[in-house]
Amino acid sequence: MDRVGILCGFFLLAQICGAQGTDAAKPISEADARQHLVQDAEPVNPRVVQPASAQGDVALAVTIDAMGQVVSEKVLSGPAVLQQAALDAVRHWHFTPFLDNGVAVPVTTRLTIGNPSSQSGPAPTADQEQAEKAWFPLSAKCMKAIQAQNPREAVEACKQTLDISLKVGDQTPSDQLARTGSLQMYGHALLLANQKQAALAQEYMAVDEVRKCLTDKDQEYAMPYFWRGVVEANLGQNDPALADFTVAEATHRRAIANLPDMKAKYGPLLAAILKEHAALLDRMGRADEAAKLRAEAASL
Repeated sequence: MDRVGILCGFFLLAQICGAQGTDAAKPISEADARQHLVQDAEPVNPRVVQPASAQGDVALAVTIDAMGQVVSEKVLSGPAVLQQAALDAVRHWHFTPFLDNGVAVPVTTRLTIGNPSSQSGPAPTADQEQAEKAWFPLSAKCMKAIQAQNPREAVEACKQTLDISLKVGDQTPSDQLARTGSLQMYGHALLLANQKQAALAQEYMAVDEVRKCLTDKDQEYAMPYFWRGVVEANLGQNDPALADFTVAEATHRRAIANLPDMKAKYGPLLAAILKEHAALLDRMGRADEAAKLRAEAASL
């Protein structure tokens, strides 16, 4: 597989990596879990992932560590188009520690996440409702073409995905995240097709988009910077690429420090970024710096 293919594979890895569970967790009831709940977040279902007709709750199996943080989550049931929003929401839930004979222990439980009955802002137009139904299959087609290293199909499908995202609008932060992902995927497709300047323009827009809805404390904030750095490195823009890789790495390090139990999820992503950064440093003749980054990657 060539270098672009490896990077495209890493993009798919970033979408599917999940947190590892906690060993020897104690099963508890949902009622017991909710008595310990101190912070929750409602699911935000953007139009691109929630057709107007979608209804119903999402049931999740979650693991909560001894500090009261959700460290793994899995869908048990519920409308497919609402599942990701429920997963995203529950990751921000926090609980007081669960005690067993006076000792804080990890627990597992089932949580039912309700679907908000309405969203703020204007109702979607007919065109937006049609767009929301089209986004998911187009997005899947785009990602599949990138994974298969099919430049022509990837550019076509990813451009359509971005166009649909633009048509849906950005009424919520989650809409903006979907827009960010669409821009990134189109940038990947253009890079695969060796349209490097056009790819860079998309990745710049992805960075601008993620700044609207996230901060550098959020792990997801890192990825548009990483992918912009990849395109910059392909164009020989070494200093901007180094700067973007540094932002992506610093964001992942903060995420791991703040949420140690998420290291199993964030560590492989950070390691892949470090290796790409090291490869660029090697091409620049900075072997000692590259070796330090590879050593950090090996430790993750």
